[in-house]
Amino acid sequence: MREILDFKPFVPSNDYEVSKSFYEHMGFKINWDTDEVCEVDTQFGYRFLLSPRNYNNYAQGVMLHFWVNSAEEWYEHFLSIKLAEKFAGTKVAKPELKPWGLIVTYVWDPTGVLLHFAERPEASE
Repeated sequence: MREILDFKPFVPSNDYEVSKSFYEHMGFKINWDTDEVCEVDTQFGYRFLLSPRNYNNYAQGVMLHFWVNSAEEWYEHFLSIKLAEKFAGTKVAKPELKPWGLIVTYVWDPTGVLLHFAERPEASE
């Protein structure tokens, strides 16, 4: 029977070392690393591959969605570790209830990849 054993998206970077440091600073872990790719582990059971290249400015169209218990807690975490201050080009948006019904904290990584830390409002009550 055909099966998929794993699934990991590729995430581009403009500066490989800065991007690795950014994700580690968030609390993620680099499982393994080569000059061509590294595996980033969220420490919550999910991983992605970080590429040292940003072909055709691909990062501007990449988004990663993280389902979380509290978008506010993640927002506070990003503020406490001074994520936006430590990494040029990084932005962190305050949690906001979106029209589609989720509370979302947005983070833009140094390359422009948009990270969504989202929760259902009833999950936070």
